[in-house]
Amino acid sequence: MTKFSKRVKTLVLGLMTVSTVMATSAGASAATKTTAHIEPVQSTVTLDQRPVAQVEFNRIHLRRTSTKQIAQQVQTTVDASALNLDQQHRQQFLK
Repeated sequence: MTKFSKRVKTLVLGLMTVSTVMATSAGASAATKTTAHIEPVQSTVTLDQRPVAQVEFNRIHLRRTSTKQIAQQVQTTVDASALNLDQQHRQQFLK
């Protein structure tokens, strides 16, 4: 049985190799074939007349903050999110 399976594997691998080589050679020959001469296409590009946009600069004033203030804001947001999830869970549980 092992001899048979080895032969089948060898046969399948051989067939795969042959089909790969044939497909590769067919692709290579198709890629190297010359085609009929195609005349170049004359293309024109027209752009719409658009008004030039005005650029306005805005100043952004940032206040100085400490890492403690940022940590408190993050903790407050996390607590609010947790409370919201807890309330949603309770509402779903009560339904």
